[in-house]
Amino acid sequence: MKLKHIIVFCLMIVGLVSCDTALEEEIFSTYSSDTFYQNEEQLQAQNLGVYEAFKHTTWEQDMYMVGTMAGNKYATSRTAGFAIHSAYLTPEQQPFRYERLWRTGFIAIGRANTIIKNVPLSPFFKEQPEIANRYLAEAKWMRAFTYFQLTQLFGDIPIYTEPVVNADPDILFKGRSPVKDVYDLIIEDLIFANENLPVTWTKTGSGRVTKAGGAFLLGKVYLTSAGLPLQKTENYQEAIEALKPLADNRDEYDVDLEENWGNIFSVGNEGNKEIIFAFGNIYENGLGGVIPVWANPNNSTTGGVQAANGSSYQLAWHPSILDLYESDDVRLVEGYQNTYINKNSGNSIAYKPTPLVARGTVYQGRNGISSTKYMDGGANNNVAHSKDHIVYRYVDAFLMLAEAYNENNEPAKALPYLNIARDRVNASVITETNPAALRTIIREERTRELYAEMGEVFDLRRWGTVEQEFENHLLRQWRFPNNAWDDKFILSPLPDAEISKNPNLLPNNPGW
Repeated sequence: MKLKHIIVFCLMIVGLVSCDTALEEEIFSTYSSDTFYQNEEQLQAQNLGVYEAFKHTTWEQDMYMVGTMAGNKYATSRTAGFAIHSAYLTPEQQPFRYERLWRTGFIAIGRANTIIKNVPLSPFFKEQPEIANRYLAEAKWMRAFTYFQLTQLFGDIPIYTEPVVNADPDILFKGRSPVKDVYDLIIEDLIFANENLPVTWTKTGSGRVTKAGGAFLLGKVYLTSAGLPLQKTENYQEAIEALKPLADNRDEYDVDLEENWGNIFSVGNEGNKEIIFAFGNIYENGLGGVIPVWANPNNSTTGGVQAANGSSYQLAWHPSILDLYESDDVRLVEGYQNTYINKNSGNSIAYKPTPLVARGTVYQGRNGISSTKYMDGGANNNVAHSKDHIVYRYVDAFLMLAEAYNENNEPAKALPYLNIARDRVNASVITETNPAALRTIIREERTRELYAEMGEVFDLRRWGTVEQEFENHLLRQWRFPNNAWDDKFILSPLPDAEISKNPNLLPNNPGW
C-alpha cells in the first residue's frame, strides 16, 4: 500500500489536531506526550501530518517553477507568466510562490517539532524505545529536509526547534540564523535519522522515508555544504562516507535502479525501488498533482483532460537539450515525447526541433519538446493527477558520489559510480580523469538524468554558476533579452508577507 492511499486518513487526523498562528506555525498544545503518543498508531498519525503539509499542489508547482526553470535548457510555450521564472523575475512578478514555499515549509517544521519534543516524553517511548525512535527519526528527517529546502532558497532563516504553544512574540517572531547554524541542525537531525530509520515501514508500505533516505539526504547535505555558500570542502569526504554504503549495498537498503529507465516515471510503477522519496498524489481534486496538465503537448492524451482539450504545453525543453545525449542513449527516446497522438485527428504528431520559430506555433522549435516524466492521462481536472512528485531518486546517489570523489581530488574513484548511472541507459563509458574535464561531464550528466526534477537551481547555487546559467538561458534570451544579471539572483528574497508579520527577519537578502 502506498502512502498516497492513506493520505486521506492523514488529512482527517491533521484536521483534528492543528491550528495556525500568524506565522503559519502549527500549535499542538493540547496534544501532549501523555495524551496523543500512547501507541504506534498515534505516532504514525502525527508523522503523516508532516507529509500532509506538502499535500496541496502549491509546493509541487512552486518548487518546479523556482527549482527547474532556472536551468538554461528550459523552454515554454504560450504564456510569459511561465517564462518569467527562467528570467529570474519570479520574486518580482510572482512573489506568491515564495510566500507559499515559506508557509508550507514552516507548517511542516512546526508539526515535526511537536513530534520531536513529545515522543521522547511519551509512555510508548519508555515501553518500546526502538520503535518510537523510528518515528522520531522520521520526524527529524522531515524537519531536516524542509530546512534544507528553505535554506537553499533563502539563505539565513529562523530556526524553530520547539513547538509553538503560545503567542509570545519572542517565540513567534524570531530573527534569522546563519546558514551554518541551519546546516548544523540539519546534519544533527540526519545523523540521528540515518541511524534509526527502518529499512522498510511494515504498517504503511512504500511512500515514507526510510533508511535509504537517511543516507541519501545526509550525503546530499554534505555535498551541498561543500559548495557555496559554506564551502566546507572537507565535507566532500563526509558525503563519500554517507553515500558509499548506500551505493554499494542495494539489498541492505532495499533500493535498486530500475532496469528500464522510462519505467521509473510510469504512473503504474510508482513507489518503485529507485524512488528514494516522493510526495504521493491521487486522482482526487485537491489531493492530486498539477504538473502533468502543463507538461504535455496540446490535444494529447498524456496529461489528463485539460491537456486533451488543448490547454497544456506550457512546460517544455529547448531542442538544444537533445544535443547533450549520445545517439544510442536510451533517454534520448524515452525521456522526451518525440511523437504523440492528437486526440482530435488521430494523427501522430512528431516533434520538429528546427527551425527555431516564434511562439504560437505547433509542437516544434524553441517552444520546446515535452518530457515524459510527467505523463498522466487519467485526471479529470488540473489538480487531480495521480502522478507522484518525485523528489529524490537512487541514481542520484551514484552521481553525487562521483562528484564528491572528483571534487575530493580522486577522479579515478568517481568513474565507476558515474558509469553505473550511464551504463543503464546505454551511454558510453567515461574514462576522463582530468578533474576539471570530469567536473563538466558530471554536471552535464546531472542534466541528462535529473532534468525537470526540481533540483536544478540548488545545483547552480552550490556550484556558483547562477550568473553563467542566466546569461546562457535560451528562453530568457528569447523572451526577456533586456533583463540584465543582478547579484540578487544568487538568493531568493524572503517574502514581504512574512516580513510584514515579523520585522525581525530584516534585513532581506542583498538586493531585495
